[in-house]
Amino acid sequence: GKGGGLGPGNTAAMPYVLTNEVRDSLVIRMQYDASSSWNNMFAYGGTAVEAVFSKPLWWALTGFHWMLWLLKEFHTCQESTAPLSCIPASQVFARYPLSLGDISMMTSLVTFFLVFYNGNCFSRYAGMYDAAIAIQGKMHNVSMYLRAYYTMPATRWNVIRYLLASHYIFYWSIRRRYFDWKNTQYKYSDPGSFSDLCEDVLISNGVLIKMEAEALKTYKGNKHKLLYSWSIIALKRIMQTNVPKGEKGNPMLQSEHEQTALVTNLKQEIVELRGALGKIDNSMLFPIPFQYYHIVNVVLTMHLILMAYAFLQVSSSKDPTYSGGNIFSLIVYPIVVFTLIGLKEVANAMADPFGTDECDFNQQAMVDGIYRECKRLCEEPEEEFLSSIGDPSFNPTRNADGTLSEAVEADDDEEEEVVVKEVMWAMSDVQVILDEKHSLEEQVRREGIATLTNAVQALVSHQREMDSAANARLDRLEQMLGGQLSKLAAELRGDAYDMRYVGQDDDAGGGVGGPTVGTGRLFPDGGGGSG
Repeated sequence: GKGGGLGPGNTAAMPYVLTNEVRDSLVIRMQYDASSSWNNMFAYGGTAVEAVFSKPLWWALTGFHWMLWLLKEFHTCQESTAPLSCIPASQVFARYPLSLGDISMMTSLVTFFLVFYNGNCFSRYAGMYDAAIAIQGKMHNVSMYLRAYYTMPATRWNVIRYLLASHYIFYWSIRRRYFDWKNTQYKYSDPGSFSDLCEDVLISNGVLIKMEAEALKTYKGNKHKLLYSWSIIALKRIMQTNVPKGEKGNPMLQSEHEQTALVTNLKQEIVELRGALGKIDNSMLFPIPFQYYHIVNVVLTMHLILMAYAFLQVSSSKDPTYSGGNIFSLIVYPIVVFTLIGLKEVANAMADPFGTDECDFNQQAMVDGIYRECKRLCEEPEEEFLSSIGDPSFNPTRNADGTLSEAVEADDDEEEEVVVKEVMWAMSDVQVILDEKHSLEEQVRREGIATLTNAVQALVSHQREMDSAANARLDRLEQMLGGQLSKLAAELRGDAYDMRYVGQDDDAGGGVGGPTVGTGRLFPDGGGGSG
């Protein structure tokens, strides 16, 4: 289709307009259309233009170059024959020339430093974004497991709420650390104390009770690990019985294997969740080495100062006697300064993605979004149609246009009657069974059933002397006793009983009166005889 929809032929637009309210719910607020180059060119908020113009360095360097250019272009002293008369600035610049070619090696070094610095900062930025998204994914995984295996909202919430509390505390600790360590940048974003967090967020949102909050306040160790242990303990308490209390209607938990698999999967998700939080926390405490950041700053500033002087030597005339400058340097130099400083400021913003820059992660959106989604998964009632999934009577059919029909074809309530055929054995088949019994006699003798074997053999011998009516009854008795004996013999061998004694097809050459019953071992030639 022509629209932005995902389905074929869908011409609908995006499901929402990118308003400020929508931006506030995104992890990265700065969303843009890369194909709209002209409109993006004139953007100001959240761009490198805003970052550079808010720094005094760009204004100082630009003003310094303009001042030098004015000194060169305009005479600053009157002509005089006095010994102490001043020398025009243009003569000073001509006496001490410095061209852009003279600092080309330094330009290459600065370019390398900036590119390397930007690459490392972006890798750091992308790594922490992946970890932040992994935290959301792990929380959602735990919630989905709980919703699928538990039917009671309280049971689900008691496991997930400790993980949500840890998530809130983690991002609060980042803001608290920034406020304490970088007060000049975050002096207007005081996150408050831990007691404020407990009262205003954790208790009010129902992720902790007052007793648990007080225990966290007095705990001297890592609060995140303590909360993870609480979540695992809650899961352990729930799974102490075969079927958790209140979960009698959930057949998924009536299997010990299912319980073990569920606990293993949830524990794995919780451990990986702790690892993702630890990755972010450790990355924040391991910034780009200060020595490298310092040398990039110093070399870049020195290079831009020298460039401000070197741009004076760029001439606008091919006449070698012309000593004037090029007025376009007043435009080109500020652009060069903007480019180099802009790259550095963008790298600085990426190196610290939990700050207040436009490209930083929206921490409030992350914690609120995870809380809302987990709360819905755990507390929303189960959909009515889910009880029918897997039932043969719930079988929607596909329409011609690819959709599923709402009408469900139900199977008939009456079960089809199974026709049981009476098996009649021929005399020759009975003889084959007797031969097989003789071959198994030595094995069954060890189990103390030789008497039973002799009795069966005597019954079979007596069978030959009886009339046809009594013969049919003895056939059934022989079938019963022979089956029990054969099963015991198969168990002694370690063979599967149902693989040794399986009924043959009707066309396998059965005897008179019905199909032959047996296996290749009992009937090696598949033969039956005449009755």
